[in-house]
Amino acid sequence: MTETPQQAEGRLAEFFAKINMSELPAMSTHVQELISLTHSSRSAAYELSKVILKDYSLTNKVLQVVNSAFYSLGRPVSSISRAVTVLGFDSVRELATAIALFEDFIKAGVEKDEISKLLTRSFLSALQARDLVVKKNFSVLPEEAFICSLLHNLGKIVVCIYAPDMYRKIAEMIKQGMTEDRAARSILEDMTYQELGEEVAKFWNMSEQIIFSMDPDPSEPQNSQDVQGYLKNVSNYSNALVDTICDGKDIGELLERYGTMMSVDRDEAIESVVMSVESSEDISDSVRYGLSKLKMRSKLEAAERGVVEVPAARKKDKKKKSAGKVEEEIEVLDELPISKDKSVNDFIHDITETLMGPFDLNDFYVNLLEALYQGIGFDRVILAIIHIEPSKISVVGRYGLGDIEPNEIANFEQNLAETNYAIPMSLKADKDMAISPDKSRAFPDNLAHLVKNRMVYLFPICLDKKPIGMIYLDRKKGRPQLDQSRIKAVRLFRDFAVMAIRKLRKKK
Repeated sequence: MTETPQQAEGRLAEFFAKINMSELPAMSTHVQELISLTHSSRSAAYELSKVILKDYSLTNKVLQVVNSAFYSLGRPVSSISRAVTVLGFDSVRELATAIALFEDFIKAGVEKDEISKLLTRSFLSALQARDLVVKKNFSVLPEEAFICSLLHNLGKIVVCIYAPDMYRKIAEMIKQGMTEDRAARSILEDMTYQELGEEVAKFWNMSEQIIFSMDPDPSEPQNSQDVQGYLKNVSNYSNALVDTICDGKDIGELLERYGTMMSVDRDEAIESVVMSVESSEDISDSVRYGLSKLKMRSKLEAAERGVVEVPAARKKDKKKKSAGKVEEEIEVLDELPISKDKSVNDFIHDITETLMGPFDLNDFYVNLLEALYQGIGFDRVILAIIHIEPSKISVVGRYGLGDIEPNEIANFEQNLAETNYAIPMSLKADKDMAISPDKSRAFPDNLAHLVKNRMVYLFPICLDKKPIGMIYLDRKKGRPQLDQSRIKAVRLFRDFAVMAIRKLRKKK
């Protein structure tokens, strides 16, 4: 039996009373007005322009996105009415609604990072849902697919914003192996995220399509004209795909269920997420910040190749054999001019923006490796840090990217007392070095298999002339060696690492 609005409001009141809120949260007026505009008539287009223009910040953000690479119009749009004319009523409405919701939710919550990540996941899902129904010619309106996918996880978003302590408890229970529904019921007055989201949506007078699309386990569409069935499944699939990639899980099980229904294979599924990330980078500062916190490009790389973080603490007692002098096998790199490569410049721009705001150092390191791996082009990239023990000081692998196994990162270790090897030499002299393939004497036995048939590049990370880490990079034998501009670009990224560490130390 369907609940009445009064019953739904009653359950909501119980939940919000539990978190000491005197009244139920209200959706902002301009978001309500945007959602209520559902008919693309001339008068509705006029009303849409009026609603957007009421909010100066929203007006600017919509025009900014309309004039960005996201739409590639090729000509400037200087007014909301012109944007509606060029893009169409539905596109502008969904864009304005998404931006307005994001801004409202961000302002309402205290856990800015978690909210940004959760909202960005929803937005990526909405973009994919919209594009999927168009590409596959499903009998679903693109704007409905967008808004329903955007709000598919409304219950989870509401808890994250208004009850962050409860959100963290549920997340911890899930981490320990409990199902999401069971964990949520134990914390949320016997409600699941879905049920809470549906009741908030009813309280906010959202459409029936939005409410029924929150179903986390929909039945297959009955036929090609089953609009409701496809809307439910597209919404669930697009959100599940983003969540699976963000959580570092394999998408195989998801595709077993949805691959045939959505006519997508593994490559197409991952590519759709890549495209949604690229499209969303120009939407707003909030979305861009969420993407950086999610480490989306690194997560996508993990879905295709594998990214591994190895804990800093480890116990090793491997003996190293002595090595002869290897200076004749090592080239010390000279200063060279800056790169003109556009893709490298894109990474430089992204990292520069990250350094301008608050950031997590571990997230920064992963983004840095992605810039080196994808922007410049290596087969493997390892970030190693100085590890101090009572009996020795060594440099050990912390993060890795590319053609590398977890154990290879875990076993990346060099005792700095063994000064005849390349890594201690590079760190002690604070010199960038390039080691030719098959020069095995330049490395200890535990790294010999790693460097075999590889052109190796070492870039020490030093702060106030003291070594704190190293960037190891390699290319397979036969690949072109680094040209001058790319060597300079690696140095620039290394300088970014020093800047990040210095900035965080100043805050302490």
